[in-house]
Amino acid sequence: MFGWGRKARAMTCLLITKSFFASSSTNPTNHSSPLFTGRLRLHSKSSLLSGFCSSSRRVDERMMQTTYDSSALTYLSQKEAAEIDDQLMGPLGFSVDQLMELAGLSVATSIAEVYKLSKYNRVLSICGPGNNGGDGLVAARHLYHFGYKPCVCYPKRTAKPLYSGLVTQLESLSIPFLTVEELPFDLSKDFDILVDAMFGFSFHGTPRPPFDDLIHRLTCLQSNNLNNQRKPAVVSVDIPSGWHVEDGDNSGNGLKPDMLVSLTAPKLCAKNFHGSHHFLGGRFVPPAIAEKYKLNLPAYPGTSMCVRIGKPPQVDISAMRENYISPEFLEEHLEADPVNQFRKWFDDALAASLHEPNAMALSTADKDGRPSSRMVLLKGVDNEGFVWYTNYQSKKAHDLSENPRASLLFYWDGLNRQVRVDGSVSKVSEEESEQYFHSRPHGSQIGAIVSMQSVVVPGRDVLHQEYRELESKFSDGSVIPKPKHWGGYRLKPEVFEFWQGQTSRLHDRLQYTLEKVNGNEVWKIKRLAP
Repeated sequence: MFGWGRKARAMTCLLITKSFFASSSTNPTNHSSPLFTGRLRLHSKSSLLSGFCSSSRRVDERMMQTTYDSSALTYLSQKEAAEIDDQLMGPLGFSVDQLMELAGLSVATSIAEVYKLSKYNRVLSICGPGNNGGDGLVAARHLYHFGYKPCVCYPKRTAKPLYSGLVTQLESLSIPFLTVEELPFDLSKDFDILVDAMFGFSFHGTPRPPFDDLIHRLTCLQSNNLNNQRKPAVVSVDIPSGWHVEDGDNSGNGLKPDMLVSLTAPKLCAKNFHGSHHFLGGRFVPPAIAEKYKLNLPAYPGTSMCVRIGKPPQVDISAMRENYISPEFLEEHLEADPVNQFRKWFDDALAASLHEPNAMALSTADKDGRPSSRMVLLKGVDNEGFVWYTNYQSKKAHDLSENPRASLLFYWDGLNRQVRVDGSVSKVSEEESEQYFHSRPHGSQIGAIVSMQSVVVPGRDVLHQEYRELESKFSDGSVIPKPKHWGGYRLKPEVFEFWQGQTSRLHDRLQYTLEKVNGNEVWKIKRLAP
């Protein structure tokens, strides 16, 4: 937000957001969670929609766009940014602490979006004496509540009550404050993320001690060869410290952050930012300001406080890997009955608040052995098997009529776990299907009638027209009859495999197989090589 020496009324923080939505069909047999980001204009007459962030939400098709094109963005001059601040802090009624809180939260959520706790959790927030530093203090507080381990370096403290209050808040959380002298010269040894919140867009001139030294340390850190040691990620708030607000890094030897979190709109210097991650933060620009300054920015549906600008960095897919860290999973931990073991892990997934832990990949094959997979939702499990519901004229149903065997796969990423279940498949009773059908929401019942699953349709509008007609027909609250082509399947398990990720790819794989012993079927447990 603010730079050094700026009056409190000249605060920048028009905050824009990013949102990640998981689009889930109302038909539980057509479950999916696609990832989208938005390309949008910030105008009162525009459709202000974008993609989804960490929390999953249902979203209209209009949100399913490509990444926002950074070439179409509005970039603010120093004068324009100051004018917008004056209006926000004057006639529009925003206070310094309101905007600073939103700015700091935006920085924290941007960091959390890219730098995951499993790999980056030690954070140093280097804060200057102005409002940019205040943003860094607020970000440190939010990062603490997100689970990170922040420390703060705040060399030139401001005596104003707002800043004193922010310090008190951090001290109440036992967040360490480090002096410049207490910092190691090589910051890579103690920190994974370095938040540059020293100077904002209003700063001009040459940085004075100790900030000149701190900027030099960050610059040297990025240029030094650390013997293949991972360098800390440098995150700059609004303006990379030491840059000219419009011209950027004039010397060419200044700070080159990995992430820039622009506030309000990007400043002109951001055109020279070539790091991996550029985000806009916040979410409150009034339409009058958007129109007056012709701001062309992403919008902020949902609840997220950040939105990525431009394309994500190119990634070498072959180099992508996760070194799983999980508790050991031993034979003595297993239930004798695999269904009970499944229930135990399923309860763990529920307790971890994972999104739709009942989502499962259903794999079938036709009479020629050609496989196909799709996501469906588990709707029941007992000693007789695993139950889901679908259209009996769908592709999966056609496969099962020719080859009544299938495989289910549950994947619980947050716990480093997956469960595979193989077995024979049969239809559930008509009574059971009828009972479940009428337990579904009114709209889902109508959708099951409208959708002749897997059949070619001329357009989306046809489905919506049929839906509206049926909705009108049953608007009196009368019972909606279950279609004859709709019902459930039950997979009777013959093989279970419980997988838990471990370090160095030495994963735990424990398999249950159904075998006959003395004429009785019993579950045998084996450990498989990873």
